[in-house]
Amino acid sequence: MARFSISFQSDKSIAEYRELAAVVERFDFQTVSVYQDLFFQPPWPALFELAENTTRPLLGPAVVNPYLSHPVLVAGHLAILDEVSRGRAYLGVGRGAFFEAIGVPQPRPLRAIRETVELVQRFLRGDREPYRGEIFQASEQAYLRFPIPSRELPVLVGGWGPKTVALAGEIADMVKVGGCANPESAPIFRGYLKTGALAAGRDPKSIELVYGAVTVVDHDARVAELVARRNVAMYVGVTGRLDPTYTPPEMNVVERALAAGDEEAAAAALTEETLRRFCTYGTPRDIIAHMEKLFDAGVDVFELGTPHGVREPDAIRLLGEEVLPYFKT
Repeated sequence: MARFSISFQSDKSIAEYRELAAVVERFDFQTVSVYQDLFFQPPWPALFELAENTTRPLLGPAVVNPYLSHPVLVAGHLAILDEVSRGRAYLGVGRGAFFEAIGVPQPRPLRAIRETVELVQRFLRGDREPYRGEIFQASEQAYLRFPIPSRELPVLVGGWGPKTVALAGEIADMVKVGGCANPESAPIFRGYLKTGALAAGRDPKSIELVYGAVTVVDHDARVAELVARRNVAMYVGVTGRLDPTYTPPEMNVVERALAAGDEEAAAAALTEETLRRFCTYGTPRDIIAHMEKLFDAGVDVFELGTPHGVREPDAIRLLGEEVLPYFKT
């Protein structure tokens, strides 16, 4: 069955998160994620506020990076989130992007992701056995000294590469391909996931394939397109190099325009073909048609990403009232 999650950029006031939580609570979203993007707020205050004001969806960061957030800090935040949400926290971990801007190297990202998952779960279980990883270590004195879930949390691994997605097949409950709305790539990612799952003796169908991307809905399709263009232009230089089936021919033009500070030119340079692969936008009917292609291609969950529309709460209502019900019939 087609399922939906929703995600938010961490650039809002606490009052705004409270308003968004009230809207989200009205609809059947499986998961609520908050990005941990460089140069934005840490995701945790937003997650705590969203957790306090919702009752059903899983909540977590999408995604923490092992080279910025040590597993003990991640585990501590997740323990609090699980308490505030009454047992609805998940761990989201991945490489992230834009680390060259702050000079943070990521020499062994796959190993770091694996060890982060192992060590965070160790802390949350209350296990005091020494952990001796290749990157992270923890002695018997390394344990959380406050209330913890005493269980393992659901795990989401974010990534595009064959090795990262295969790793998710080994150790995760969900794999998220962030910034992707391309149906053509779904069978390829399914293959990567299957390779990892089978190597670990797991059923590949037990791991959810999640796509998440910029989402813009409006009754005026042109308004939605203009908002989508501005948002996709900002990151297509990253995701455009990762898609296994499509490389945007205009990518260099977009990057030159952004380097010159001309965001309008960057947005205008995007073709419709590129937009449809890296975001979903338009009227509710346009969104529905796009989602049908993704779910038919093998995507299990689509995470409706920021900014959602001109005014975010109104756009989420529109998605909840006119898009989500279609997939329940």
